[in-house]
Amino acid sequence: MRRADGFTLLEMLIALAIFGLGTVLLMQSAWSGTWSARQAWGETAALRLAQSVAAEVGVALPLDDQPRDVGLDGAGAGLPYRVKIVPGRLSPTGDRDYRVEVREMKPDVTREGGTEAAMPGAGRRADGPVLATVTSRVLVDGPP
Repeated sequence: MRRADGFTLLEMLIALAIFGLGTVLLMQSAWSGTWSARQAWGETAALRLAQSVAAEVGVALPLDDQPRDVGLDGAGAGLPYRVKIVPGRLSPTGDRDYRVEVREMKPDVTREGGTEAAMPGAGRRADGPVLATVTSRVLVDGPP
């Protein structure tokens, strides 16, 4: 009796397993690249926003003695960021260092049945991690 040419069932299962593993690895790599690109875009947007606010301090935005939040108007109003100006030390020459922090805003989270779920319709938001920080210096009007 002559044996038929072709693949056995075991060979087909091994080939299918190798193909499936390769596909899963490629998909994981593509997902990781997409996630990294999204993170980089968010951090770049936060850094540009921090640089823009830092350029306005002392000109359009007054520098106070206490840290304060900056309201985002216009094109920045829809961004999920919280911007804070933190004044630093005052030098003898009348310069003041300051820091602009941009934080990501996370929705409030509540525990429901042991799982975390975002509260629908909640207007409050919690602070997320600092995405960008810009440090600069401005000339203060009067002597210290």
